[in-house]
Formats: sequence, C-alpha cells, structure tokens
Amino acid sequence: MRGLSLVVPAHNSEKEIGKAIQKYNDVFSEKFRDFEIIVVCNDCHDNTENICKALQSTLPIKIINIPERGKGYALNKGFSESKFDIMGFLDADNPFELDKILKMLEYLRDYDTVIVSKYLKSSKKKQESLLRRLVSLGGNIFSRIFLGLKYRDTQAGAKFFNKNVWDKIGGNFICSGFDWDMEFLYRLKKSNYRVAEVYMPARYGKFSTVRLKHLPGMIIRLLIVRFL
Repeated sequence: MRGLSLVVPAHNSEKEIGKAIQKYNDVFSEKFRDFEIIVVCNDCHDNTENICKALQSTLPIKIINIPERGKGYALNKGFSESKFDIMGFLDADNPFELDKILKMLEYLRDYDTVIVSKYLKSSKKKQESLLRRLVSLGGNIFSRIFLGLKYRDTQAGAKFFNKNVWDKIGGNFICSGFDWDMEFLYRLKKSNYRVAEVYMPARYGKFSTVRLKHLPGMIIRLLIVRFL
C-alpha cells in the first residue's frame, strides 16, 4: 500500500500515549513501508511529550508541541506536517481494534475518505459515558439540521483520507476543538468528495477531555462555518 502519515492529537495523555504509540507502530509498520507517527502535544502539562521522546530512538515518531489547546489545532498542525499519500488520525488512547482499521483503509481505493462510526449497529452495551453520548447525539442533530451531514457519527476519533483531499480542503479551519470533525466533513460535502462510513465499536479509555463548557463555542464556530 501507499505511505501512511498518522497524526495523534494528545492533551495530557501520559496514562495512555506510550502503549498506544507502540501499538500503532507494531500494526501499521507491518503494512506500510513508508510510515510516520506525528504526535501533536497541545497544551500538555504532564509527561506526554517526554514519554514520546523516549520512543523516538526506535519508532518513526515526530513530536510537535503547540501551546493551543484543542483537537482542531492539533490536527491542523499535524496534517500540515504530513508527507505520505494516506493521512489520518487516531486518538491517543487507541480506542479501536487496529486490524479493523487496516481493513477500513482498503476503502480508500474507491473513496476519498473513510470514517469510523460507533453507531451504525445497535448495541446493548453502554460503552460511552453519559456526557459522551449527549455530546455525540447533540452533534449529530446539529450537523444534520445546519450542515446537511447524514452520517451516524461525526465525532469518532478515526478518519483517514487521501492526501489530495487535504491539499484541496485543508488549512484555515474555523473550528479548533471537537467541532473540527464536523467542519472537515462539511468541507468534504461542499467539494463532493466520496466518504465511506464504517461501523466499528470502540474500546474507551479512562479519560475524556469533552466538557460541557466547550459546547457554546463549538456551536458558534459551526454556525460561522455554515453561514460565512
């Protein structure tokens, strides 16, 4: 397959980042001859950066440290530094089965972008916290009404796309937090890119940086995206 640039946004992720990065390398380096991991430490005040630096001698890791806090800031910076034909991101807590992620990447032969959905199939297990479920449900309703997006899950932390997609729609994002995903999908929609949505249950880590205080700013930024 072509080369893969994997961006990992990390905010105070010291409890999970080491194991996740090692696992990402073990799985993806077997499939891709050209492979890089770009860890973007955004507003970290713990040992995240040092843990990643300790792995640099054996793994293909590039570390970027930015003062801005926000998933969107981290992804924009990471993708701007990516160099291979396939680009994408996974969260710092390794939330998905990576063999399934590899299978998902095969969609990029026929689609421009492939995204994970945690909700395409019903499940009796309550895998998410109540806050995560409320944020996801609210984001889904908002994205359908105001952005015209018809995806079941806009927020899952696994999205991959061909580099030519980023070359066209990347840069100058308005959204800087968890709303980045919806602006990204909206830009894909406006450019008529083909998107595959693949169901994949998640293994949730012990932490979440989603907070209710983030929601007002997210809504305002997305309204600007829609009506600007």
